[in-house]
Amino acid sequence: MSDTLVRAFPKHLASVAARVAAGLPPARLEPVGSVATSQAGQWPQLRVMGEPVVIPIRIYHPEPPEEFLAGLNDAERTVLACLYTRQHNGFVRQRWLAHVFSSDEAWVVPFVVQLLGEYVIEICRDVETFVLDVLPGRPVLRRNIATFLADNPSFLELTECRAVSYWACYYRYRLPLRGTYPALTALDALRGPS
Repeated sequence: MSDTLVRAFPKHLASVAARVAAGLPPARLEPVGSVATSQAGQWPQLRVMGEPVVIPIRIYHPEPPEEFLAGLNDAERTVLACLYTRQHNGFVRQRWLAHVFSSDEAWVVPFVVQLLGEYVIEICRDVETFVLDVLPGRPVLRRNIATFLADNPSFLELTECRAVSYWACYYRYRLPLRGTYPALTALDALRGPS
């Protein structure tokens, strides 16, 4: 199971991710799928920093205890936070996303973008607020996002399709204009001016 979690990051993080994965509480289920898979089949692999990564759709590890967290350095804590943005509980994903926002590393980008293609509107609002209010002042992260999106156009397309689907199915009655749905607003802002 830890190999699956290690593959979610570029190779230079393999030892860090392996240490984090080894310390996670046992999961009741194996990680599920890949965020880059459409219902029609496998899309091209995600590439981060020129390397393929496979990020699970969901993980089922309970949150780790405080004593585990206390022993982590910054890189390990950020890897942990990225993994927990894939946790099956939306409240857990939202809590850990706040830590991911503190990093400018290129390898955190797919974990943030992925959340815009999910159904929890509160998380989409958090990402939208970050993208509109905080990201303009973070040039390194802006460059890393632009590079990731340029390297992964199929994933951007898949994420937008998912966001449109969730908007149309669950939120269109409350937010009748496409541009008022936070996931789509954030994706438009990340894409930049056309």
